[in-house]
Amino acid sequence: MIIVNCTHELRTAMQVYPGDPDVVITTALEADRDGVNVLRLHMGSQSGTHIDSPFHVRNDLPTLDQIDLSFFVGRAAVVDATGLSPREIIPHDRFIAADLTGVRIVLVRTDWSLHYGTAHYLAHPAPSLTSLTYLLERGIRTIALDCLSLDVTPDNPSDATLTNHYLWSEAGGIIGENFTNLVAVTPSTPYVSMLPLNLGASDGAPVRAVAFNTLD
Repeated sequence: MIIVNCTHELRTAMQVYPGDPDVVITTALEADRDGVNVLRLHMGSQSGTHIDSPFHVRNDLPTLDQIDLSFFVGRAAVVDATGLSPREIIPHDRFIAADLTGVRIVLVRTDWSLHYGTAHYLAHPAPSLTSLTYLLERGIRTIALDCLSLDVTPDNPSDATLTNHYLWSEAGGIIGENFTNLVAVTPSTPYVSMLPLNLGASDGAPVRAVAFNTLD
């Protein structure tokens, strides 16, 4: 078995969604002085590789502590959404081509994680409502992407809409964002774990996302 890291490193000044809290990681205690090494973390719940609970977009939807842990682990299908233009809507046939048999998680590979930390990272592709509805109708409730958002991120953050977030969240779905290294994930139903930090009744949390590729 090969374990594939799909998680960005949490670090000071890492890229976050425009308007989210900055990430600041500093030394709180030092072994030479205090007997132990301890870091002090300042960050938002949506920092780095993370998941959104439905509560992220609506107060009357489930918070993180109300989501069964089974939503965060299981067999996954990889949708190939590579080779697209900035802010292009991912063609629906890319989703149709994915084998969803026995799958509970869909990973959308755009390779936009290669632009992480740059202004171009905001110009990622995104699924259409048609494709998301297609997945929901087939029982998929967890989707994760190697880009900033499930929705298109405009140049001006004030122009942002969350149409995709609303559709998926109102169906009780979980959204994973800022995944990375999906190029290394075997396309044929790998096993994925994206368990979040236990932040209680929250809008979401950072995760340590990994995929398990089985050696034949």
